[in-house]
Amino acid sequence: MVEATQADPIVQKIDEEDVAYLAGLVGDALQRIAPKVPIATLTSFSQLTMVLIAAAVRHAITLPPPEGRRSLALFKQILPRDLSAVEQLAGTRARR
Repeated sequence: MVEATQADPIVQKIDEEDVAYLAGLVGDALQRIAPKVPIATLTSFSQLTMVLIAAAVRHAITLPPPEGRRSLALFKQILPRDLSAVEQLAGTRARR
């Protein structure tokens, strides 16, 4: 899977479109809960988050199943629990 994505331009394009679409969904949801944060900041955060999730999943599927599950569990633990970092970047405080 990872090799296919890296080697095949068509699969790369599909992957890029998928990440962009999912980042858009995340950005739309974040905009509703953090309306004071600029769209550009939410867009960047959403895109980066989706790229990191995709990388974590690709890495996990290359591992034996128990190790892959541990890797994804660790990744979930390092994800932000709130938008404070995004708010700091934007210089705003979103409503809670």
